[in-house]
Amino acid sequence: MSAFSPKDFRVLCVEDEPEILRDIAEELADHGFQIDKAENAEAALARMDEALPDLVLCDVQMPGMNGIELLETLRARRNAQSLVPFVFLTAFNDRTTMISGRRAGADDYLVKPVDYDLLIATVESHLQNAAQRHAAAREEPDPDGRATFLARLSRARPGEAVAVVKIDSQPELASRFEGQGEGRIQTLIDRMARRAGLEVFKVHGHAWAVIGNSLAVLEQALQPLVELKVRDSKPLTWVRSRLSLSAVTAEIGMAKCGEPLLERLMEAARLLRREGGGRLLQLEGAAMSDMRLASSIRAELITALQQGQLHVCYQPKVCAESGRPLSAEVLVRWESPLLGHLSPATFIPVVERAGLLSHLTDWVLREAAVAQLALVKKGLPPRLAVNIGASEFTPDLPARISRIFADYGASEHLLEVEVTETSVITDTRQADSIVKALHARGIAVALDDFGTGYSSLAHLQACTVDTIKIDRSFVQRVAESGPDQKIVLGIIGLAKMLGLETVAEGVELESQRRWLAENDCNTLQGFVISKPLRFDEYCQLLQAWPSS
Repeated sequence: MSAFSPKDFRVLCVEDEPEILRDIAEELADHGFQIDKAENAEAALARMDEALPDLVLCDVQMPGMNGIELLETLRARRNAQSLVPFVFLTAFNDRTTMISGRRAGADDYLVKPVDYDLLIATVESHLQNAAQRHAAAREEPDPDGRATFLARLSRARPGEAVAVVKIDSQPELASRFEGQGEGRIQTLIDRMARRAGLEVFKVHGHAWAVIGNSLAVLEQALQPLVELKVRDSKPLTWVRSRLSLSAVTAEIGMAKCGEPLLERLMEAARLLRREGGGRLLQLEGAAMSDMRLASSIRAELITALQQGQLHVCYQPKVCAESGRPLSAEVLVRWESPLLGHLSPATFIPVVERAGLLSHLTDWVLREAAVAQLALVKKGLPPRLAVNIGASEFTPDLPARISRIFADYGASEHLLEVEVTETSVITDTRQADSIVKALHARGIAVALDDFGTGYSSLAHLQACTVDTIKIDRSFVQRVAESGPDQKIVLGIIGLAKMLGLETVAEGVELESQRRWLAENDCNTLQGFVISKPLRFDEYCQLLQAWPSS
């Protein structure tokens, strides 16, 4: 690679303060860089459409579109603009702003007032790294590389399909086979391609583009490659349980052909690799859409908590016999500006798999503590129930709850935690010790979704819970003579013998309500009583409740 020369690089400076913009531009120009200037994000987008910069240096807080929104716009594009190095320059030296910028895809962060030596060093560093990556791509010894593939893609015939195959375990292959791992995979891919009549092009150090006559033919040929990590045949003993491949397929449409299609496939394969790899998905398929959504949920969660996108609702629980309100379940709702309304059934599993559930759980507990104090002050029933995910049902849970409630001066004995059967199935002895520790603090425990898990009776035997919540799947047909009615009668009878309370959730019809009350269910929860409500609405409902 030739020596680094600033004059070969163009930097776009985006800043709404004219004097700061002038000073930064002059400093970079004096150092030899080519400079473009934009006074806001909208102007920056127009400049980039005219001439692609090698790096963007951008303020965060600007009128109209801010810097983070500009970066999100660029990163979402399917062209070269999405790959331009992006450095934030801002007066806000706080962790929240930096996390937001990093999550949006920022490469670096500099703080005002400007340290010009650090500015020059940062710009040079990112441009040198980008230049080295581009040089490596150009110098890659690959006879059927990216350019050849793109030329072939431009001649695609109707019905043809394309895939990108990417190695998930590249570092391990390199260390185990001293650089020969890729060659072996190349041989394997070539062999299978010839057998299936596919064309193969190496488009990256550890990624291949494959073209086939149809999507069905392509996916049928690639599936064995993706499943190599579980294969154990003799020709593949060198990769047994070691190799994982991701593959993303798409039909070739002329409107999305060429470089944009390749970049979309490559980005999808990278996402698939981050999600564990070893899968074959369609670019426009439902599974890939779900994976993109899951990735966005993880990236947005912390920002959502900080910006108030998440809120809690309160769904009343009432005495089945008298109809008197007893407590409420605290339920999380998420209205995302980027992702729209997200159901808890969509985002909670993603958050839990990503190891971020503790952030959400602690936030909900704080919301419950604040709400409890307000209910006590208003003279309203202050008891609340909070769901605890399986990954959070750990020995430190009782102490975590105690710390949070102590911080707010809230009462633990007015709290109930709801745990699912899956939370206690792995280690029943530990689960029972956690329940006892919660009881020692005055916290009640309910076993949620009872009857849907494996060996429900064993859970009751192992853990001394206080309440059984009858799953809504049984409640739906409880007023009709049949198996569900018998199951609910059995659960209520079992609870009575064990001295446990019963709560029926998902009660939506008056006929269900009457039957449950007549058959000694203790507590009811569901739309027939009230939908989940914001706190102010919940308080108004309680205040308007008939006293008799």
